This record gives sequence, structure tokens and C-alpha cells, in this order.
Amino acid sequence: MLDIMPFLGRGSRNAAENDPQRNILQLNTEGLTENKISVNEQLAYKNNAFIIVLQETHCTTADKLVIPNFSLAGSILSRNHGLATFVLKRLEWSLVDQSPDQSETEWLCVDVAGYKIVNVYKPPGSQLTSTTIPTFPHPSLYVGSFNCQHVNWGYNTTSPDGESLDSWATSNNLGLLYNPKETASFFSRCWNVDTNPDLAFASFSQDSLLPNRRVLGKFLWSQHRHSLITPPRSKVPAHSDPVKRWNLRKADWKSFAFSQVNPSRDCHLRTHKILRGHTRFLREPTFCS
Repeated sequence: MLDIMPFLGRGSRNAAENDPQRNILQLNTEGLTENKISVNEQLAYKNNAFIIVLQETHCTTADKLVIPNFSLAGSILSRNHGLATFVLKRLEWSLVDQSPDQSETEWLCVDVAGYKIVNVYKPPGSQLTSTTIPTFPHPSLYVGSFNCQHVNWGYNTTSPDGESLDSWATSNNLGLLYNPKETASFFSRCWNVDTNPDLAFASFSQDSLLPNRRVLGKFLWSQHRHSLITPPRSKVPAHSDPVKRWNLRKADWKSFAFSQVNPSRDCHLRTHKILRGHTRFLREPTFCS
């Protein structure tokens, strides 16, 4: 399970330590600008996000990939597409792998405290196969813009790429993080319709739960909406003082019950005999000389 250090961004550290739950913020930025950087920083701070995953940065140099209080863990530079994954400073992370150069579908994997975060961007029109996106050991999260249509995530029809993506997730034991009651992840200003090109998949096991994904409101400078993913809380055993305690399962309850019942019974019998003696004394006639 995901276990990270306390939140070390702006604001009160004590307030952050009282709420240790951390989130992952995802957005297709449609080009990264200073205004979008500022908004992403504020949203990350407001929603306790320790990882920011961006697609379509449209950056050819890493100089523009800067978010205050975050470290650039991995990036793919591209004038037309591009990826960037940011991790909160002072958190341990490592770049695991990324897609080869000239690959149509871009992806990069970053390990944060044992949790694999895979940032994915598949351009519309490109072909998706079962080997396009690699899989990584559990726990892992695959998030980004997949641009695949399937009825399982809100489309009216299923495209071949959507069928390939669904089969890839099923064969690799990945769960789709999608709630039909949530707002769609993309709003087309041209067609005035909502769709879901931005998706998230997570690995799971019998002893683990799927993360929770929530779509935020409209973003002024992009047709895509932010997604906030909350990993399940890790189970931490409670530590206590090494003092002697009763093992209630090994207690001799029959002997205990006998010792508790007999004294009260004896007391009842003695009281009954005393009352009978007093009653008999009162009933007998008394002669006075």
C-alpha cells in the first residue's frame, strides 16, 4: 500500500499531519502555461495532492516544466504532445521506465514509495494494441488521456481501440476507476458534448481496494477537467504498551460463575432462616406475669 511522508507544501504543517490522506491530480493541459501552472499548484495544495500528472504539455525544453514545491520526476518533451509527472518535494521517487522515442503512445512510469504511477497519452487516431502500454507490479496506477471509446466508460459505441484497452485491462487484472454518476472528463466546446477520453486504471488484489477517482469542475484554459485520485489508506498495526492482560478465551468461566453464584445462594438461605425464626417468634403468644 501507498505510504508517504507528511505533506510538506505551503500552509500549516500541523493541519496537514492531522489529515494524512494524499491524492493524485491529473489533467490534460492542452499546453502548459504560467497560468495553468499556478492553477495546478493551487489545486494540488487545496486537495492534498502529492503527485501531479499532466498530458499534452507541448514543451520542447524542461525549463518550462516547473511547479513550485514539486520536483519533476519524469517528462517526455514534444511540441505536439508531451508528458510530465511532478512529485512533492522531499518525497522519495525514481523514474522506472518510459516509452521509446518516436512512439505514438507516450507513457512514463514513476515509483513513489513503492507505488507505480504510469502517465499515459494516446493521441486520437493512433492504434492501440495489447502491448502498447506495459504493465508493472502491484500496486500500480495507469492514468492519462487514452482517447478510446467504450460503453464501459460512458460512450454509446465501442471502437476497436476501446475494445483493445478493455481487454488489456482485464487480462492484466486492472480495475477501471469510473463512476457513471461523475462528471465527464472532457467537454467539447465545438460539439457541446461530454465524453471521457481521460481514464484511470489501477491494479488490485484480494486484500486491497481500488482507489477512488473524482472529476473536478471545468478548467478555464482546457476542455479537459481535472481528475483527483485517492489511493486506499494503508492498514497500519496499532502498537500498545507491553503490560499483562487477561486472556478471556482461556478463562474458566464455569468456576468463575460457580464462585459468584454460591455465595449469593448461601447468603439467601441464611437470610431466609433468620426471617423464618423471627416470623415464628411473632406468631407465638406472649404471656405476661
